[in-house]
Amino acid sequence: MNVHEAVDVGTIALSGLLLRDAKFFARSLESPPIVEVAAEATASVGARALSRAGAHDVTVATPIGDFEAAYMPWQWRGPGYPTLVYLHGSGERPFDFGRFSSNSFRRLFVASGRAVPANLVAVRAPFHDGSSRDYARAMGDLENFAGMLAASAALVEVLAERATERTGGPVVASGISLGGWAINLHRACFDSVDRYVPIFAGAALGELFVSSSYRTMASDSARNQPDRLRDVLDFEEPFRAVDAVDCEPLLARYDRIIEFDRQRPSYEGLPLSVLKKGHVTGSLATTALREHVLGALPDPEPAVANG
Repeated sequence: MNVHEAVDVGTIALSGLLLRDAKFFARSLESPPIVEVAAEATASVGARALSRAGAHDVTVATPIGDFEAAYMPWQWRGPGYPTLVYLHGSGERPFDFGRFSSNSFRRLFVASGRAVPANLVAVRAPFHDGSSRDYARAMGDLENFAGMLAASAALVEVLAERATERTGGPVVASGISLGGWAINLHRACFDSVDRYVPIFAGAALGELFVSSSYRTMASDSARNQPDRLRDVLDFEEPFRAVDAVDCEPLLARYDRIIEFDRQRPSYEGLPLSVLKKGHVTGSLATTALREHVLGALPDPEPAVANG
C-alpha cells in the first residue's frame, strides 16, 4: 500500500468512526434502479435562469419523491463561450466562498486566480445545504442516495437546455466524485450536453459499497446484499451504449474509493486520463484537476477569441 492508498484508507476509517451511528442504507434498501429514477426526473427553471445572480433553489420531481437542489450562475462571459456546469463532491458546500472553505468549485475555478474561458454554473446536490450529520442521516435510505444523484442529473439537464437557448456555444458538464457520478448518470439517461468531464467516477456505482474500501461506510445489511446494491446503483450498460465520444474522464490510479481497475472498463473507447494519486490526494491536486477540466473546454467562437 503506497501513501496515496494509505491516506484513502485512513480517511475512510476516521469517517467511519465519526459517523458510526449513521451508516449508508442502514434504514432501507428499497429503491427503483437509479437509471429509472433519473430518466423520469424533471426540474423547471425560468427562461432567464442563467442571468440571475445568486443561489437558486430548485425542486426536482422524481418517481420516488421531490428533492431539493440548487444552482448558482457564477460567471456569464457571453453567447460566444462554452457553458460549464459543475457538480461538487460528497459532503461539500459548493456555495461557501469563505476564506477557509475548501469546496472543489471554489478551489478549481474561483480561488485559482486563472480566468475560466466559459460561462460557469455551479450545482448543489440535494442534502448538501445542512450539516454533515444531516447528510449522513439522509443517506440511511437507499432511495435518498439514488434520488440525490437522479435529481442532480435532472437539474443539469434543464440548465443545459437554458444555456442552449442563450448561446450557440457548446455545453460541458463536469463534476468530481459524487458530481462525476451524477454527470455520468446524465450521459446514460439523457446524453444531451456536448461534452462530459467526470473526475474520479465511473458507471459501476454499486461497487463503491460492495468492493472498494468505502464499503465500510455501508450498513451490515447493505454489505450483505451486494447484488441488491448493484441492481439499484450500477448503470454501466446504458452508459456504454451511448454511441458518442463525448466524455473525457479522469481517474486516480491509486484510488481506494473509486477503484481504477473496476471503473476503467466503463470508459472503453473514450480518452481516459490517469492521475497517479489516490482519491484524497488526487482531490487536493487542484492544478491538475483544473487543467483537466479547462483542457476539455472547446475554444470560444473565433470572433470572441479575437476580441
